[in-house]
Amino acid sequence: MKKLLLLFFLSTLLTAKPYEPTQIDLQIISHTFNEEFDQAKKLSQEQINLNPNSPKYYYYLINTKILEYYQRVAELDPDKRDEGRKILNKEIIDYCENIIDKFDEDKLSAENKFYYGTIYAYLGRIYGIDGSWWSAFRSGLKSKNIMEDILKSDSQFYDAYLVLGMLNYYADRLSGITSFVAGILGFSGDREKGLSQLHTAYEKGKLAFGQSALTLIEVYASLEGNEYASLNYFESFLNRFPKNKRTLNAYCQILMNIGDLKKVESLIKNDKQNFVDYYAKSRFNDLKGNSELAIQFGEKALENEKILYRGGAAASRYIIVSNSWLIGDNSRVKKYESALNDRYKELFTAIKNNEKESKWLHALSVQIASDKSAADIESYIKSKPNFSKAKGFEDQFNLLLGAFYFEKGVFDKAEQYYNRSINATDNRDKYSAVKGLIEIYSRQSVDISKVKTLLDVVDDLKNDRLTYRAKDLKKKYNL
Repeated sequence: MKKLLLLFFLSTLLTAKPYEPTQIDLQIISHTFNEEFDQAKKLSQEQINLNPNSPKYYYYLINTKILEYYQRVAELDPDKRDEGRKILNKEIIDYCENIIDKFDEDKLSAENKFYYGTIYAYLGRIYGIDGSWWSAFRSGLKSKNIMEDILKSDSQFYDAYLVLGMLNYYADRLSGITSFVAGILGFSGDREKGLSQLHTAYEKGKLAFGQSALTLIEVYASLEGNEYASLNYFESFLNRFPKNKRTLNAYCQILMNIGDLKKVESLIKNDKQNFVDYYAKSRFNDLKGNSELAIQFGEKALENEKILYRGGAAASRYIIVSNSWLIGDNSRVKKYESALNDRYKELFTAIKNNEKESKWLHALSVQIASDKSAADIESYIKSKPNFSKAKGFEDQFNLLLGAFYFEKGVFDKAEQYYNRSINATDNRDKYSAVKGLIEIYSRQSVDISKVKTLLDVVDDLKNDRLTYRAKDLKKKYNL
C-alpha cells in the first residue's frame, strides 16, 4: 500500500506542470508588449468568443488596453490631456467592472483566479490614476485577498507575487489623504517586502513576465532614480519584445544618463526600423559634440512634439539653441530662443555671458563622451579656466569629473569630485552629487561617518527618490 501511495505521489510530481502560457497566449503577449495592439486585441477577442466562461482572455485584452492607454494619453495635445485621460479612464473602468461581474470567484481554477484577481488590480490602478482612492484601494484589497488565497493553495504560483509586490511597494510610498485611506483598508506598505515579491514574480513567474519587468523598470528607473539597477530589466524585456518603442527609448535615455554612449550608438546603428526616436538621437549627438546632427534631429523631434516624453520638447529646443550658438548659426538661435522655458533661458544666458568658460566646459564633456583616457582628461583639465564668475560652472565641472571617474571605476576620485558639489546652490546639481555618492557608498564599504554625513544631506533635500535610495544605505551600514 505504501509503495502504491509513493508511486502515486511521484507520478503526480512528474505529471504536474507549472502554469505557462499556451502558444496562442504567447502570440497575444508578443503583440501586446511589442505595441502591436490591434493584433493583440483581435486575438484576445477571438479567444473570448471561444472561451466566454474564462476570465483569461479578458485579462489579456485589458492588459493590452491599458498599455495602449498610456500611448493614447501621451499622444493627446497637452491642453486636452486631462480631459482625454478622464474619458479613457472611464472606458477602462467600465469595461473592467463589467467583466468582474461575469464570474463567480469560488468556481474558478487557480489559474483563472490569477487572471480574475489581476483584473481587479488593473481596475485599482486606473481608479488610482483617476484619483478615486477609496475605489482604488477596495479593488486592490480584493486583488490582494485573491492572490493570497492562490498562494495558500499553491505556494509555487509565483506570478501571484506580482500584485502583492506592487501593493506593498506602492502603498509604502503614499502620503497625505491617500495614505490615510490606504491605512483604513489595511495597506500599511512595505518597500523591502514589495521589492522582494516583485523579484520573485519576475524571476520565477511564467504568466506575467512583461508586467513584472515593466514594473521593476518603473520602480528603479523612475520612482527610485536607480538607473544601474534598472538596466537588467530593460535588457531582458527588450530582448523578448524588441519592437516596444516606448521602453526602447526610455532605455536610451537611461543609458545617456549614466554615460554609456557606446550602447546608445550601437542601438542607433542597428535600428533598422527607426524605433529610436528623434529626441534620443538629438540628445546623443549633442553629448557627442555633433552639433549639426543634434540640431537636425532636434527639429525633427519638434515636428510632432506631443508624442515626446514630458520635458522632451523643452530639452529639444535647448539642444537646438545651444548647438546653434556653438556653431554660430544666429538665425536659428533667434528662431528658437524665445520659446525656451525659464530654466533653459537662464542656462542659455549663463553660457552666452561666459563664452570662454562654457565652450571649455563643453569641450570637456565631449572628450568624456568620446571615451578619452584618464591621462587625456587630466591633461586637458590643466587648462581649466577660472569659474568664479560663472555661476554653477564649477559644480558642472565637478559632476562631469565625478561621473567620469565613476565610470572608470576610480571611486576615490569620483567621491572627491562629487563631495565638492554636495552643497551646490542648484538643487539639481546637489541631487546629482548626492546620487553619485549613494552609488559609490552602495558599491563599496566606507567609513560610517561619511555615510551619516550623506544621509543628513539627503534629509535636507527632501527628495523622494534619494530618500528611498538612502534606505538601502541605512540597511547596509546598520543605521
